[in-house]
Amino acid sequence: MSRWQAELETARRLAREAGALLLRYYRHAGRVIQKAGGSPQSEADRAANAYLVRALREAYPDDGLLAEESPDTMRRLDQARVWMVDPLDGTREFLEGVPQFVVQIGLVFEGRPVLGAVYQPVLDKLYWGVVGEGAFLEHEGRTRPLQVSPRQALSTFRAVVSRSHRSPLTDRLLQALGITQVVPLGSVGMKVAALVEQEAELYLHPAGYTNLWDTAAPEAILVAAGGLMTDCYGRPLDYSGREVKNRHGILASNGVAHQEIVDRMAPLLEGAFKG
Repeated sequence: MSRWQAELETARRLAREAGALLLRYYRHAGRVIQKAGGSPQSEADRAANAYLVRALREAYPDDGLLAEESPDTMRRLDQARVWMVDPLDGTREFLEGVPQFVVQIGLVFEGRPVLGAVYQPVLDKLYWGVVGEGAFLEHEGRTRPLQVSPRQALSTFRAVVSRSHRSPLTDRLLQALGITQVVPLGSVGMKVAALVEQEAELYLHPAGYTNLWDTAAPEAILVAAGGLMTDCYGRPLDYSGREVKNRHGILASNGVAHQEIVDRMAPLLEGAFKG
């Protein structure tokens, strides 16, 4: 039995329950506001966030918690265990009626993601994984193991990129990598799902728009499936500090050619990030 069995069962259950809540609002999102930075927040975001925060605090009152729609009290900095929650990753897609949105619940232990649950409610697909123990997909009453694609040659790689934040730099990097098969998707969780279902080998996001709650659960699942997620310089994402933004972008892959990708991108990234 997994060391994290109880936590995993909680994450899987709450992801499904929050997903069911989101579906009540789907295509009827209610009042939408613009947050600082211009990203939208709907009544669905707020309702799912409140539900997950309340449930996790009741289940694990001594753990830290970082949730997208809740104030960051920094109490998490003193905790070895921190839950990182995105109640609705892919809000733009949700508001547009595009089913590329998910619920994400990840657990970080001593600064590294150890487990994650990502639920796509429209298709009723639950992805989950524990680092070192494997990743799985629950769908249509069956559970199957997940493993990243074994492809090794960059010329054969398929990439997923941001549906709403794709930049000219992204296209230049893909050109430098020699990758021509590209699919835009909403939600970090959906992009990582493509990797662990062997529908793509690379996710590239050379911008500082994402946050720790966007990546914690997907990273745990990807690593559990044999892949790798770093910033665009090949460095581990930092889950332990005050900063919540992934300031130097995201690079996720099947892990086979990760360093080669980093090396090829490096000349084009000069001046791409602040700080």
